[in-house]
Amino acid sequence: MLPKLEAVAAVVSFLLIFCVGFIFHALIPAGLSEEKAGMLTRLSVLLLFFVFGFACIGLMIHVFILMQVKIGNAAAPMIRFLAQHETGVTVAFWCFLGLGVLIAMPFILVDMVGLKIPLAPSRGLLVADIGMTIDEARARSTLNFKEPRHMGDGSWLGVADVVFDFQIVNSSVRFAQSRYYWMETPKNDRHISTLNIGISPRKMPIPELDVFQHNLQQALFNEGWMPGHYVAQSEETVRLWSGKRTTGDGRYWARGETLLIFERNRMDERKYDEPPGSGEYIVYLHIMPKSRERRLVFERSAWENRSE
Repeated sequence: MLPKLEAVAAVVSFLLIFCVGFIFHALIPAGLSEEKAGMLTRLSVLLLFFVFGFACIGLMIHVFILMQVKIGNAAAPMIRFLAQHETGVTVAFWCFLGLGVLIAMPFILVDMVGLKIPLAPSRGLLVADIGMTIDEARARSTLNFKEPRHMGDGSWLGVADVVFDFQIVNSSVRFAQSRYYWMETPKNDRHISTLNIGISPRKMPIPELDVFQHNLQQALFNEGWMPGHYVAQSEETVRLWSGKRTTGDGRYWARGETLLIFERNRMDERKYDEPPGSGEYIVYLHIMPKSRERRLVFERSAWENRSE
């Protein structure tokens, strides 16, 4: 009975793999969005592929036993055992492979299907700024971060991969659902000199990341942070900048002695001949003393001209 059910499941699932795309895309005129149709198609194909694969495993075991019996190996201990316990052996294979599928399922659903896993709750608020001591940052924060490591050169280094909200001292702009921080001090000094904060809650395609970053930059501008950029000092520099007289507009922000720099990292693997704008990225803040970048020019046009 089991081989017959497996044969039916294999045939039906194989045929449906080629049909589900047409079925879901036919529902788009009825109100189903293209994004959801594509996601449902990928999810259905994935599930049908698993059904087809598991059914074929059972059929292969059954065919193997029949062929061994046909060539006269029915009396062999292993073949006799398989013939007597075919269902149990098949189920054991299913359980073993199913465990692997369950372990890989979160990555499959995110990377192949495109589902977005709900964000983890924030563990607390990290309040820090350049020039603060580690102890001052801990006193102002609700995030229970561990004591940074005392390095061999006398500096302190704190690194953690945790979900938290980040806020600079005396600023109302909150970077919610940040994912990691890097906190560094000079030698023999517990005052924070460098911060790196992973402010994007998850990997994003370029258009979504642009909107996410723009909203934070606009919030900084509204609060009084001054945008900065590099200004060309010669016509040769303008030529190298493809005719532009400034570069880095919107990337640099300063208030007092604190400098924020928006940085991006690509998180997926670059593909050959991929179209422009492909890939998934995160954005993080590199925070350091303003005095380290003396060539930056801070003026409202560094954001206003870029926003138009």
